[in-house]
Amino acid sequence: MKDKIKFIKELAESMNENKIETVKYEEASFEIQLSKKKKERNIIVNGGGVAPAQYSQPAPVQQEVASEETVTEVAPAEEITGTEIVSPMVGTFYGSASPTSEPFIKEGDTVTEGQTICIVEAMKLMNEVKSTVNGKVKKILVKNGDAIKKGQTIAIIG
Repeated sequence: MKDKIKFIKELAESMNENKIETVKYEEASFEIQLSKKKKERNIIVNGGGVAPAQYSQPAPVQQEVASEETVTEVAPAEEITGTEIVSPMVGTFYGSASPTSEPFIKEGDTVTEGQTICIVEAMKLMNEVKSTVNGKVKKILVKNGDAIKKGQTIAIIG
């Protein structure tokens, strides 16, 4: 266990030194993913709206009242229904066959069962992920180049 903790610390230090945002490491019974998060703090406004504000220095947790002009309204989360297309494996998501190609699907496109919707690269092998249903692409939940997990929802088709 101490070896793993030491490894994680070294990995985190290497991320900072090399300005890397995300690292994922897997071996037989050990998997770790480290990601840096942007520092944010919430500003609570009269009326209950919440807007993220970025800052460069760590600050104590506090509440501040801001004027209406500095607040962006937070829209309620839209519920999307349909069939979830999930990743069959851990890998890297690619929405097109090559960087210069058109994406396999876009939001609003109509897809048919068996149509390729993306590629998941795993260990230098490109694996096509195909739609399991006919329907309209309601939402694509991952971006090109994202690291994805087995069972992670890629898109919703309804």
